[in-house]
Amino acid sequence: DVDDDKCIDCPAGKYASDAGQSSCTSCAAGLYAADAAAQCSDCPEGTYSAAEATTCTDCSVGYFMSGPAASACLACGTGTYASSEGSEGCTDCPAGYSASSTGASSCSPCASGTYAEAGSSECTKCDGGTWSDTSAASCSSCTPGTYSGAGAEACTDCDAGKHSGASASSC
Repeated sequence: DVDDDKCIDCPAGKYASDAGQSSCTSCAAGLYAADAAAQCSDCPEGTYSAAEATTCTDCSVGYFMSGPAASACLACGTGTYASSEGSEGCTDCPAGYSASSTGASSCSPCASGTYAEAGSSECTKCDGGTWSDTSAASCSSCTPGTYSGAGAEACTDCDAGKHSGASASSC
């Protein structure tokens, strides 16, 4: 802005790219500018901004931005998470854990009797003849002489007078 034959710095969030301008232009969303800027700068990966921003804001936990100049961050998909602010990407849940909703900041351990492969959105019930502890990446087979139903956290001994092979769902 020109006032009383004196040049005035553009305020933060606005810029004047050419000499002799009579007004300042607002930075678009995804860009920012400090005082007296000749141009706006891209917000870096892991951040975003609204229009006329003076700084960029880190993406919240559970959200990410993998490219520069973003006007918003994206939620991590199911089976993934972002545990820190300013994330440039999401991480797959490790085996034995899951994230069933988008925007997760952490993954939940699978309960006994269930398992999950890495990047899972839900834990899967163990089949009959198998079992698992909490946070299991897979189910373990019942040993001969024991059995289990689906979703078991342990195998049960066969009653006297009965027997089973490995991975049995009954004696």
